[in-house]
Amino acid sequence: MTHRMRWILCVMAAAIGSGSSAQSKHAPPGLAGLWETETAVALLNGELDGAGPDTRTGVNAAGPPAQELALFRRVKLWNKPPYNAEWEAKSRAAAAPAGAGDIQQLVKACGPSGFPALMENPTSDGMFQLVVTPEETLILIPNGDVRQIFTDGRGHPQGDSLWPTLLGDSIGTWNGKSLIIDTIARKAGPIVPLPIPGMANLSDQAHFTERLQLIDPDTLQNEMTIADPQRLSHSWRVSIRYKRVTEVDRLIPINCAENDRDTVVNGKLTIAPP
Repeated sequence: MTHRMRWILCVMAAAIGSGSSAQSKHAPPGLAGLWETETAVALLNGELDGAGPDTRTGVNAAGPPAQELALFRRVKLWNKPPYNAEWEAKSRAAAAPAGAGDIQQLVKACGPSGFPALMENPTSDGMFQLVVTPEETLILIPNGDVRQIFTDGRGHPQGDSLWPTLLGDSIGTWNGKSLIIDTIARKAGPIVPLPIPGMANLSDQAHFTERLQLIDPDTLQNEMTIADPQRLSHSWRVSIRYKRVTEVDRLIPINCAENDRDTVVNGKLTIAPP
């Protein structure tokens, strides 16, 4: 092999390697679109009816509030995290058996839920839209919230430019077929901002890592790891799955204070006409 031929082959190999590396930094096809949690699908098609006793609360779910009580077994972020000793004691002191009224209040929460709750909303208004651009991935929520995940190489804000908010600050990187999301500066408080006994409660030092990846064309998986040095004894890992929404072709804005279509009738969620 001549010296010139070796040089050409080296250039070609470098170009192929560079192209492969660049490809891994871009979004895979199929991620964009409308999604809802598998729990929301189960809730709407009746799978949660008559689900039996709730392992978290001990309440028998054989009566009218069966749907609502069964949610606690499905929604990972509503369960108790691995608290350290201090926060385990606080959790026990605040704990109380969940009644149907409490759970309906939780299911019917009106207002911004913030992160990470918006990533596992089990109700019919929990649908979200993924919009992927080269600079950022957007998660659009029906109530008007927008979660921005910057993928253009920028880091988190520093110093006075960073302060806790309900959504936190998120940056991301593409790793093969996965979007790795790093979120900090989430405002301290319960996962869902409602006075429900036993709801997971995190500090503003909580650090979230998500791996978002397609399992198949219609199934999206979110492997979320939560570290909180102030309140957790070790990392809290939850796995959330979403199904692609095909019944509608756009995100439907919702204002639950003015146009509440998720009414509770006899302890069950129903969808009322507009």
